Amino acid sequence: MCIGAPAVVIEVDSENMTASVDFGDGVPRAAIIGIVDRDLKRGDLVIVHAGVIISKITVEELLEQLEFFKEVLGENTYLTQAYSKLLEKYREVAGRDL
Repeated sequence: MCIGAPAVVIEVDSENMTASVDFGDGVPRAAIIGIVDRDLKRGDLVIVHAGVIISKITVEELLEQLEFFKEVLGENTYLTQAYSKLLEKYREVAGRDL
């Protein structure tokens, strides 16, 4: 089974169909835009699989996933901390409060 990871879009290069994304660790990484909806912009939340953006997600969907992982795994696990850091990065980049 393969799993995609959530990330926030930092920068978009529409001409080359690539974007710079951050998984919440502060390290920008290149990703190929592999979705039909090419209208990506800075601050969008996306799912990245094997270096390819495969879908957009909403902040509500990300919060729902975080709550699920907290229920199943507990509050202070690596995964729940990673999601929390991603939400912090989202607030910073998108300029939105939750």
